[in-house]
Amino acid sequence: MSDKNKNKESGFAGVDDLFDAAPDATLLVAIDGRIERVNAQAEKLFGYTSEELLGEPVELLIPQRFRNSHLKYRQEFADKPRIRTMGKSLDLYAQQKDGTKFPIDVKLSPILIQDRTVVVAAIRDITESQKAARELMEANEQLRAEKTFSDNLISTQQGIVLVLDSKGRITLANPYFEELTGYKAEQLLGLDWFATFIPEGERQTIQDFYAVVMREGINEGYVNAIVTKNGAQRLVQWHSKTLENSDGKIIGVLNTGYDVTDQEAAALSLREAKAEADRATAIKTRFLAAASHDVRQPLQSISLYLSILSRRLVETDDLEIVNKMRQSLDSMGEIIDALLDISKLESGYVVAEPVKFALQTILDQIRADNAPYAEEKGLTLRIEATQLTALSDPSLLARIIENFVGNAIRYTETGEVSIACVADGQSIRIEVSDTGVGIPPEALETIFEEYFQLENPVRDRSKGLGLGLAIVRHIARLLEHELDVRSKPGHGSTFSVTVPLVRAAVESESIAGPANTHPSREQKIKVLIVDDDPAIVDATKMLLEVEGFDVQTALDGGEAISQIEGGLRPDIIVSDYRLPGLNGIEVVRHIREISGEDLPTILVTGDTSGKDIEAASLVRCEVLHKPVDPDRLVSLINQALM
Repeated sequence: MSDKNKNKESGFAGVDDLFDAAPDATLLVAIDGRIERVNAQAEKLFGYTSEELLGEPVELLIPQRFRNSHLKYRQEFADKPRIRTMGKSLDLYAQQKDGTKFPIDVKLSPILIQDRTVVVAAIRDITESQKAARELMEANEQLRAEKTFSDNLISTQQGIVLVLDSKGRITLANPYFEELTGYKAEQLLGLDWFATFIPEGERQTIQDFYAVVMREGINEGYVNAIVTKNGAQRLVQWHSKTLENSDGKIIGVLNTGYDVTDQEAAALSLREAKAEADRATAIKTRFLAAASHDVRQPLQSISLYLSILSRRLVETDDLEIVNKMRQSLDSMGEIIDALLDISKLESGYVVAEPVKFALQTILDQIRADNAPYAEEKGLTLRIEATQLTALSDPSLLARIIENFVGNAIRYTETGEVSIACVADGQSIRIEVSDTGVGIPPEALETIFEEYFQLENPVRDRSKGLGLGLAIVRHIARLLEHELDVRSKPGHGSTFSVTVPLVRAAVESESIAGPANTHPSREQKIKVLIVDDDPAIVDATKMLLEVEGFDVQTALDGGEAISQIEGGLRPDIIVSDYRLPGLNGIEVVRHIREISGEDLPTILVTGDTSGKDIEAASLVRCEVLHKPVDPDRLVSLINQALM
C-alpha cells in the first residue's frame, strides 16, 4: 500500500500538500512520542529518509544527553497539550543522522484527528540566527567599549575637546573645558560659541574663520582668545576637523585645543628680553665704534709726539726715557686693542665677509710687517710661495696668521719661523712653525684662553698680554675655520688654521695698482693729511716735516676737497676713516675724481675689525690701525711712491 493510501487510512487525506509545503522541518508525532509523518524539509534537516523516521521515537532526533529530560517534558505536554513555542526560555538542540548537533527553535501545535490528539512539531535550525545574534551582541559590546573608551578619553584629555554643530552651537565639551571656562556640562550644551566665548572685537573674524573650516574641512594651529565665565581671557591653540554624517553631509566641527596662555606670556617675555638685549648690543656697538676711534686718538697723538721727540733728542739718557715711554704706550695700546677686539667679537659687531683671494697676497704683507722684527732677533722668516686660492675674509684671516707669526718670533731665540700652505682635499691648512721653546702638553688645552702666557710669571709685557690667541679663537669661530696646535717642548711649535680651498685661480688686485708718475727725489713729496683731531694733525705734520715731506692739512673732508678744487695736487693722501660728514673713503674718491688720478692713499682707522673699511674697493690704498707706528707710517709713504 502506498504512503498516500496510508495517509488516507490514517485520517491525513487532504493535508499532504499543506504539510509538505511548510517552510520549516515538520513532524507529525503521536502523543506517545512516535513519529507518524515527516516532510521533505525534515528529511533534509536531519539527514534521515521518511522511512527511517516513521514509527521511531522523537528522541532519536535529540542529543543523547538531553533525551531523559525530553521524556519528562513530553509527558508533561501530553497531560496538558497546548500550542507552545520551545526555545525561548531553553536552549534546545537537535541531532542529525551523522551525529551533528545544532540549536533549534520548536513550535508545538496539538491537533485532533479522528478523535485522537497528535502534535505538529515545526522545527527551525537557528545556527545562523544565533551566529548573527552573537555577532550583533559582540558588535554592541564593541560599540559600548568604544563609547566607554572615547568617553574616558574625552573626559581625561589634558586639553580641550569641543564639538560645535554647523551653526556654532556646542554639542559636546569635555571636563577640561568645563574647568577652564567655569561652566558645567549642562550649561554648555546648546550655547552659541561665538556669542559666549569669543571677545566681542574678534567675533566676526572667528566666525569667518569657522566658515573657512566648514568649507575646507581642517585647520591646524590657529590661536585665539576665549572668555571664561568670570570674564578672564585665555589663549587657545586649535586643531579643527569637520564631522560628517553617513550621507557625507558636514554636520559640525570637532575641535581640540590647548591653553597656551602661559607659553605665549613666556614667549612675549623672551621677545622683550631679546629686544632689550638687542638694544643693549646696539648701545654697546655704538660705544665700541666710538671707543675704537676716540680712545685711540690720544694714544696716536702721544705716539707721534714721542717719535718727533726721539728725532730731536741727542742725549742717550733722554732717548732711553723716550723709548721706555714708547714701550709703556705700546703696552697700553695693545691692552686697549685686545679688549676692544674681544668685546667686538663677542658682541657680534664684527661680521665676516668671505671672498675668493690668492693667499700669497696676505703672505706678502705678513712678510713685510714681520721681517724686520725677525731680523732684529737674528731669526729667518721663511714663507713658502703658494698659488692656492682661499675662501675667507682676508683681513680677519691675516690677523690670525699675524698673531701666529708674532708669537713665533716672540718665543723663538734661534732658528727660524716658517709659513707653509698645504692643500688637503677641499681645504688649505696654513701652518706657522717655529724652533722656539715649545708648549708643555698640559698647556695645549688652554692655550687659546684669555690671559694664557708661556714662561711669563712676572708679566713681562714684551711677551704680550695673553689675549692674542683668545682673539684668534674668536675670529676662527666667526670664520668657521678650524684651529690646531702641535708642539714638542724644547723643539718648537706649529700653529695652523684650515680654510676652504677654491680650485679656480683668482687674480688678486695688487695694492700697488697701475703705474703712476712719481715726484723725483729732488722734489719734496707732498702729503695731504685729513683728520678731525687737531692734535693728530699737528703731530703727524711735525713728524712728516722732520722726515722732509711737504705737508698740507685739512680737518674734514669738505676742507680737503676744497683744497683740491683750489688746485692742490698732493702726491699721497693720509686720511682718518671716521670724519664728520663724508668718511675717509668717500673723501678719497671725491679727490681722485677731481684730480683725475688714483692718488696713493693711506687710510688710518681705529676699527681693527675692518668691518666698515671698504679699502678693497680702492686701488693703491693701504689701511693702518691706530695707534699707528710712526716709523711704519713713514715707511709706507715712501713705499707707495717708489
